[in-house]
Amino acid sequence: MSALRKEQEIWNKIGSSDIIDIEDVRELYDKMQQEKHLAKYTFPQKPSSDGYYHVFVDDPSKKSGRRQIKARTLEELRDKILQHEKCTSPSLRRNFRDVFELILSERPKYVKDSEKLLSLNNTICKNRYEYSRYFEGTDFEKMYVDEISKRDIENICFYNLNRLELRDKSFLGMRGILKSVFQKAYEEYWINDNPYSRVNFKRFKDMLVQSASIEERVHSDDEVERMIAYIHDYQRKMPSFMSPYALELQIAKGLRRGEVPPLEWNDIRDGYISISKEQLTVKKSDTVKKQYCKIVSHTKTWKDRRFPITSDVQACLDKIREAHDRYYPESPYLFPNKSGDGVIHNSSLYNFYWNMCKRLGIEICHESRKGTHSFRRNAITKVVNETGGDIVMASQLFGNTPKVAMSNYYAGLDMDKAKSVLEKK
Repeated sequence: MSALRKEQEIWNKIGSSDIIDIEDVRELYDKMQQEKHLAKYTFPQKPSSDGYYHVFVDDPSKKSGRRQIKARTLEELRDKILQHEKCTSPSLRRNFRDVFELILSERPKYVKDSEKLLSLNNTICKNRYEYSRYFEGTDFEKMYVDEISKRDIENICFYNLNRLELRDKSFLGMRGILKSVFQKAYEEYWINDNPYSRVNFKRFKDMLVQSASIEERVHSDDEVERMIAYIHDYQRKMPSFMSPYALELQIAKGLRRGEVPPLEWNDIRDGYISISKEQLTVKKSDTVKKQYCKIVSHTKTWKDRRFPITSDVQACLDKIREAHDRYYPESPYLFPNKSGDGVIHNSSLYNFYWNMCKRLGIEICHESRKGTHSFRRNAITKVVNETGGDIVMASQLFGNTPKVAMSNYYAGLDMDKAKSVLEKK
């Protein structure tokens, strides 16, 4: 409905002595403000040769001082220009979705490092997925932030907790979006009070689905032994296929999956393997047209670490070297690939793992969703138990903080060792 038509309706109410709804007046004001901002632009009468309508908008971040916005339809073009104006004009009111989009659009501006931008792209993709899951299509996303109350936030939480099976981590993801939107609105003076800070989220704890315990998210010793036997058999049958070697090393070292493909022979020296790189899977997004893998010069936590070469790791490395020298003598990587960027992708480890578990009858797709990350839990638990509880050593070896290692990776006491200690007492 145009601003003029809405205005005429309100004047008709006045003429007929009807009660005027304050929301009608506010909506009229908002639409008039929008029309005022749109009036600054000259809209094309027809699309360009590429099939899009184009308009230039001011953008101080560009050398030219402006940038181009394009859309398939004039209505879509108007929406995009209004979104741009909401990012720059204090006179336009923002709804919940407007503020969320503004936050995402601003994040890349404050990151200069190209590798950090890749990680940020993945984070933004994750944020968009979570927003779509919890807020897309709801009345809540259309509400103006200055009208959203504490009760409204509680209601959207109830709505999602009732219709979805949410665990603690998922609920925290939803809360993260709410928190960032209202924090941004408060910082920009679009709201006078932050209703998010007044919500007691602990009251929702009994509506959350219980997460699987860490003990349920590790493979048993018997399962690991069967996997190793399967891997060794596969290596004998297909010695040039590097994924089985990569998975065996991941099991032995408890590495993150993305830390395995970037390993080079230069990383092995002085009895240690240096872990300083990661292979990112860069997700498809507005700025990335096709998903791809990219090796970056940092780990997930941005901290390099060294892992001692134990006898089992050395045996694994010897087999890798033999296959490497026979089939890929020119490659600097432990796990080369003749196609693409010259190295296996981290997804190939998971695909091999998944097919292996399927053939061995090892369940991985139930609620605990073990995955290759479970080998980190196996490895961290083993180190902690073998050292009498040295969680600091385990966290330094595997690249976690002690708190994260204990809360997310330690699967519990080795009861046989505990019994032995108690017998001695």
